[in-house]
Order: sequence, then structure tokens, then C-alpha cells
Amino acid sequence: METYYIGLSNTFHDSSIAIMNSQGEVLFAEATERKLQYKRGLSCPADNFDIGRTLKKYCKKGASFVVATSWSQDYLQFLDRLERLGFFSEKSLTNPLLQLPSRYIFSKASIYTILKLQHQYQKNAGTGILLALQQHFPESRVSFRSYSHHLAHAAYACYTSPYENAACAVIDGYGEGGSISIYHYADDKLKEVRLHKGPQSLGWLYEMITTLCGFDWFTGEEWKVMGLAPYGKIIPGAYQLIKELCRYENLRLHYPPVERIIAILKELEAFKRTPDSDPWTAADLAYTGQTCFAELTTAMLKDVEALKLSPNLVIGGGCGLNSSFNGTVTSTTGFSKLFVPSAPADDGNSIGAAMLALKEDNPALKLGSRSFFTPYLGSSIQEEAIKRMLQLGKVSNIRHLPLSIHKETAAKLAEGKLVAWVQGRAEFGPRSLGNRSILADPRPQDMKNKINSMVKFREEFRPFAPSILHEFGDTYFENYEETPYMERTLIFRKEVKSKVPAVVHANHTGRLQTVKKEWNASYYKLIKSFYDITGIPIVLNTSLNIMGKPILHSLEDAIGMFYTTGLDVLVVNDYMIEKQS
Repeated sequence: METYYIGLSNTFHDSSIAIMNSQGEVLFAEATERKLQYKRGLSCPADNFDIGRTLKKYCKKGASFVVATSWSQDYLQFLDRLERLGFFSEKSLTNPLLQLPSRYIFSKASIYTILKLQHQYQKNAGTGILLALQQHFPESRVSFRSYSHHLAHAAYACYTSPYENAACAVIDGYGEGGSISIYHYADDKLKEVRLHKGPQSLGWLYEMITTLCGFDWFTGEEWKVMGLAPYGKIIPGAYQLIKELCRYENLRLHYPPVERIIAILKELEAFKRTPDSDPWTAADLAYTGQTCFAELTTAMLKDVEALKLSPNLVIGGGCGLNSSFNGTVTSTTGFSKLFVPSAPADDGNSIGAAMLALKEDNPALKLGSRSFFTPYLGSSIQEEAIKRMLQLGKVSNIRHLPLSIHKETAAKLAEGKLVAWVQGRAEFGPRSLGNRSILADPRPQDMKNKINSMVKFREEFRPFAPSILHEFGDTYFENYEETPYMERTLIFRKEVKSKVPAVVHANHTGRLQTVKKEWNASYYKLIKSFYDITGIPIVLNTSLNIMGKPILHSLEDAIGMFYTTGLDVLVVNDYMIEKQS
């Protein structure tokens, strides 16, 4: 009898679901935000009532199911105790210690609300799956498991890496008992080496910096801090305050006494950007905050490297999305190689929980050291939707180009057209990797501003990514490393920057994506066709969405965005739609 492992990321934000078979193959993985078209899927469980359709598509009748969640039973019991002690009562809102993080870190949500939401999610996790299985798989046997949050992070990050062994650092806002866990990964097993206990957190520090810069971390605006930072310089006063607020020594993070924390936070208010001021005014604060984060994280990783667990480093947790920092790791810490998965934040924990359950049942089954773990695990555009569009959509200027779609699209890019490129299955994780992308020619100096103003409707300081054919990586980047998931920034070589100015950021870096034929044949063929026309092995790549929305999900989403923005061409599989002149 086949057994399917259903993983749930059951945090109240960035929830997701994964389906894995008993051979360790991930059949499907998708964040809740995609189908709902609601950024981060806040307060929306992954196992909603519609999940039965997905289970029917990927799972066979008569199978058994294991539902694995990404927070432990111990943590649920801890939240149960808080509830019994009245922590979730209205009186908690007046506790001054709880107001500190509420005001200075969480911005729009109190710690009271966040923990109450977390408690609700832990209690109800798997309910939707259970209802769907009872309806569609009534004869199936179902069991439930739960795993600690950081262990799920580590499992996903390590088992999707190409390494046989690695040191693994899980760095996030808060896990269970602390915000940083260190694991040793070897022989396809994970062993916890160290847990940084207590409330000290690099993730929360960055959230505070995001808030001070006038952005909202709750809706995922940390990206704006990273994009703005290269335009700034150190503010000495703010730098000293942040370094005093959170310091690293003796193998752990430290906060000063509560009275001093209050004083520091009040002093930092002087540097906070006001809501009505231009975002550019926060550039120096963004640079200062990014610098402090990088220095603290580097110090911590140097201590991890000193343990001599492995020359390979794997990073999991939400802080793994700091691509600006990731690009510096191998040059500053002593590790020779770095791997960050496509979804290091909480959405990746659905795969991590499923992997842990599978390994628990099949300890001898090897999951790790894969040459490439595909991120293309989400939904695809159904042929029925395309047929409906052709029959009923009254879409004009559409061509079916099964033999020449890559060359035709490359030609449009070379003409300066803005192209929405929709192919195959959607990417798992927050970044478009050539299947749900807006593409453009990286050569025009004004291309970046054109996309920001006509399509993305976002701030002009935010950069765009270069997708590059792997064989040209060393030609364009200093100390080139394979970067399959757009997970790090690297420095462009001086002699090539003028060739692709639209993807060179203010600090001469690019958050690149390595493209190989064996990883994504369709995307590789497109970039190769563009290279044949222009001599440039790079296309500008950014996510197929507008600011504030997740990457689009359906054909209807694509059509809607195409006709309401400045996009020139929409390519869906082998079909090309162009706007009338």
C-alpha cells in the first residue's frame, strides 16, 4: 500500500502544503498565498477545504496518509499553558514588557495577537486535510505527527542540498525556545549541536530595522531594506545603539537589561522615517541596519565554522532570504561552500515536516545529497483554461508557436518589449525562477525604471535579477558560485557592467540566478536564443506580480495583469499574446 506524507507549514503566516510519496519524491508543494492571491497568506491555513482536489490529483485511492506539521507537540502544550494562565486575555495587552516588541518590532500586531494566532493554528492544523480525506479517501488510514520548528527548517534545507555533510544554521524570528539552532548534517542524519535559547533574535532585529525604515515587515517588506541599503552610509549614532541592543559574544546573542532596552528603543525613534517622508530618506538607516545584521551573523557563523563540522554551510530559516548577506558568506566566515534552499522561510517547512515523517518511517531511505532539488513543484496552467481563453476570451493577436516560441520571445526581448513568461509548474518559494517571470532586455539603461513605473508600480531603488547561463557565470561575476534559487548577490566584473546596466545594483552586485539546461530546459532555450541575437547571456528577471501581491497563480491572473499594466507580450506555454500597437 502506498503511503503519502502531507507536510503542513502551520505558522499563521507563509503557510504551505507539500505532498511526498514513500520514495521521497515531492509531488506538489505550494504556498497558500498563491491560490488566494493574498500576500503571505496571513491567517489562512494551508489545509483549506479546497485541498481535496489537489489530493485527488496526486494521490492514489486506497493509500494511507501521514500528516506532518512543523511545530512540535511540546510547543502546543506550552501555548496551552499560556492560555490557562490567562496570557491570551485582554489584560495581557497592558503588560509593559509585551508592549516593547509590539511597538518597536511587530508594528501592526502585538506579541499577544501573534501568539494567540499561533496557538489557534497549532490546535487546528490538519483539520482541513482530515475533512478532505474523509470525503475523497474514506477508506484510507490517517495518522498525525508533529516536529519541532527548527528541525523542519533544517530537514528541508539539508535534504535538498547537494552535500553529503554540512553545518546547518537555522536563523529566524523565533522557533521553539530560541531563534538560532545549529545542526550537524552527516550520513543523511541531523543532530542538534547548539540552540541559542532566549528571546534574542537576528530575525526580530531585522524586523525592527524594517519598521524604523518605515516599511512593514508583516507584509514582507524586508526586501525594501535590502534594496535601499546600497544607497546609504553608516549613521554612527544608530549603529552604536543597534550594536548595544543586540550583541554577539560567548557563542550567543545578548540583549542588555530591560531598562536599557527601553532607553535604546526610545533613542532609535529619533532615526525613524516618518510615514509621509520619501523612502529614500531611510537609505542611511537601511545601510546601518544591514551592516549590523551582517556583522552579527558573520560573528555567529565564524563560531559555527570553528566547530569544524564541515566546510559546507547550509542556512535555513527566514534570515536565509537575506541575499545581500549570503553573497558574502564564503569570503568572510571560513566556509568554502554555501547552500540556501528556494524557500528557507516558514513555507519550506511543509517539505521539511514531510521529510522528517518519511525518515522516521524509513530510516534507511536516503533523502539528501541531490545534485539539484527542483523548485518547480507548484500548480501549472491547465489546458482547459487555455481552451476556454481561446474559445470565449475574445483575446486578439494570439499565436500558437510550439516550434519557435523561444526564438520569437527572445526577439521580442531584444526589441525592448516587456514579456510575461508563464511556463510549466510554478516555483516553490518567494522568487520567480523562470516559470512565472517578467523578463526584459538587461542592456537599456532605463529598463529598470520602465518596469518599476509601468508594471511593478514599486519604488525605483529596488533592483532586478540577472538570470544567466551557467557557462558564462565566471565571465560576468567575481568569485562566481552556482546560484540556482537567486539566493545570493555577487559582484559584477568591472569590464561587463556597462553591457547589462539594468541588472547592476548601486553596489555593483546582482542577485543572480544560475540557469542550466538540465534544471530548466525551456528557460535555458529562451536565454540561449537571446544570446544568439544579442551576444548577452543574461535576461532581466523579476517576479510576475505587482507590488503587494504574490506571484500570480492562474491564467485568469495572468490575463488580468497583462491588460492592466505596461506589459507588451504574454507567453503562456507555447502561446504568445501581443498587445495591439
